[in-house]
Amino acid sequence: MNCRRSSAALRRVPRCIAAPTTWPHTSFWLAIRYSSTAHGRKRHVDTQVGTVSPHRHHLVVCNSSPDEWPSRVEGMSETITALARGSIRLPGRAMVTMSDFAPLKAATCACAPADDKYRRIDVAVFPLGLVAKQLDVEGVGRLLKWLGHEVLPTSWTPSHSNLPQPTFDHSWLELTRNRHIFVCTHGSRDYLCGHHGGKLLKDLRALIKSRELQRHVAAWSTSHIGGHKYAANAIVYPRGDWYGTWCDRCGGQSVPGRPAADAEAIIDAVVNDVTWWDAWRGATNMTKKDQIATWARNTGHVDDAGHGGSPEDPFSWVPATRHRSAAGK
Repeated sequence: MNCRRSSAALRRVPRCIAAPTTWPHTSFWLAIRYSSTAHGRKRHVDTQVGTVSPHRHHLVVCNSSPDEWPSRVEGMSETITALARGSIRLPGRAMVTMSDFAPLKAATCACAPADDKYRRIDVAVFPLGLVAKQLDVEGVGRLLKWLGHEVLPTSWTPSHSNLPQPTFDHSWLELTRNRHIFVCTHGSRDYLCGHHGGKLLKDLRALIKSRELQRHVAAWSTSHIGGHKYAANAIVYPRGDWYGTWCDRCGGQSVPGRPAADAEAIIDAVVNDVTWWDAWRGATNMTKKDQIATWARNTGHVDDAGHGGSPEDPFSWVPATRHRSAAGK
């Protein structure tokens, strides 16, 4: 494996949003709405833009297999239930999902009773980049209390920062160059997510391997994140961009070459550190109004109120999560 190649690919582009590659066959061109005007037709906001429920954090319960997930994962253990219930009371709310994300070696033996596997859990917090280790119900309480602070450190915050420090065993992910893609493959919750999400995840992993990006890019499965009809759904961290590839329009049937093309578009966006606006649903830590305004501003389209219409400097918007330690947001 040529590690220099993958590392250089992630460093060669400025860390800001640039104009995306145009993909004529993608959801933008197939699902965009139009309205008649005196001088022709004016593009309006794609109906999937602004569909990400506002949340400040994504809490990922690690080392889990999609085969284990019931339709509702919140009740898989007392610890996970405590995490899910507490997350909705956090400032800005938080989303909790299960994933095969494995930043740490699983501490529970495979021979342990099924009902004991998730008594203690590792929880990754995105986009902060923190991994809380082996939390029981009491540990979950300490994590939630820490997340309740208005300003928090991140994986790229200086260690001498005066920001609140965790009071539980933890480690930090390296997110200055590394990227993580989470794809919803929750088939027991919705067929489209399991069917199309599984194919997209397989293609993403194949591309990562063929492009020799394994050192800095990884793709993982995740349980329900919302928006079945936009499946396959994917989230890219640390940017926090959400993508929906709109496979439901084919009635659940496979479109030859489609998942591979979507995977290539996502990997291109990840490697070049840009946003793939054609399939963008929104982003972490943004309201619906902000998601729509951001999309319109960066694509030169308008929302239903007539806002937007001309693209601004493509480098004008940088997700707030990149500067949370400085701006406190």
